Amino acid sequence: GVVNVAQANGMAGMASNTILLGWPRDSALQARFLRLLTPLERLHKSLVLGRVQPQHFHPREQFARTLHVWWGGLQRNGDLMLLLAWLLTRNPAWRGARVEVLSLALNEAGRRQTETFLNQLIPEIRIEAEPRVILKPRDRSVAQLIHEHSAGAAAVFMGLATPEPGEEAAYAERLENLAGDLPTVFFVKNSSLFVGGLLELTEAASEEQAQAESPARGS
Repeated sequence: GVVNVAQANGMAGMASNTILLGWPRDSALQARFLRLLTPLERLHKSLVLGRVQPQHFHPREQFARTLHVWWGGLQRNGDLMLLLAWLLTRNPAWRGARVEVLSLALNEAGRRQTETFLNQLIPEIRIEAEPRVILKPRDRSVAQLIHEHSAGAAAVFMGLATPEPGEEAAYAERLENLAGDLPTVFFVKNSSLFVGGLLELTEAASEEQAQAESPARGS
């Protein structure tokens, strides 16, 4: 039904390009939702999965009105996530919220390179955001670092990759691990061509990407 509605909606010459769904609690339904990525991508429809705890989805003082966008450089999701974060700040209740773009690097050279790239990219897309590149200790996982650095964020944006057929349940489990106890997470899959790319949600791929991070890789 989701794919049928995505194809059929619109008004005159206008049609939607993004589908927003709530992230279900049931693991079987999570896998079914992830199977939508392939047909929606063929329709050039982006997908946003909102893992929202309603009691937390408003800018509270303890969250310091900060939105986190996790940037990895392997998927073409980065600009869409930045746009969504910026649009959220246009809501009167979120006006003045700060957007931070976070990325991981394995060494100091990679950190400087990614920082330079983000400092060049963000002004080009004309969205006010603050980049922050974090050195990843070898004894800490990507999920641990996300939980540590985004624990105080009001909302966190992470990119989606398209899992291989039959791997949707395992991928859903990895997404749950990355989201952890964070109160509000949006998983974003962009199906149109954007300038940037975002988080590949596997531990090995994240480390490989951090080693090879470069401006060309994120474009």
